[in-house]
Amino acid sequence: NLYWTDTGTDRIEVTRLNGTSRKILISENLDEPRAIVLNPVMGYMYWTDWGESPKIECAYLDGSERRILVNTSLGWPNGLALDLEKNKLYWGDAKTDKIEVSNRAFFECICKKNESYSHMWLYVLGRFIHFWRSL
Repeated sequence: NLYWTDTGTDRIEVTRLNGTSRKILISENLDEPRAIVLNPVMGYMYWTDWGESPKIECAYLDGSERRILVNTSLGWPNGLALDLEKNKLYWGDAKTDKIEVSNRAFFECICKKNESYSHMWLYVLGRFIHFWRSL
């Protein structure tokens, strides 16, 4: 399946790779949904929302059991990466210029730049977290 966020319609949707069975999973209380990552082993999806009240949320892959994971000290949570091996969720914040991590027990800042960039993106490849920023 293919999952995506749509900032124009403020929704999270899913479809099969061939385009059939398209379904809106979440369409309420989303302001500016951005990044989305999946944990297919546990059956969760995680996404960022950088609207009026920025937050990082999660739900089951069918959109049920939605809950807020982080809603403090966020500006524009933009990039999101999931390390399945270490069970950690990383996010980049384009407003605060930080990369942060959660292992569900604590949150910590792992990187902060003084330079000004407009967006930050993250992904996990093997055992490494990669990030890049646009000027």
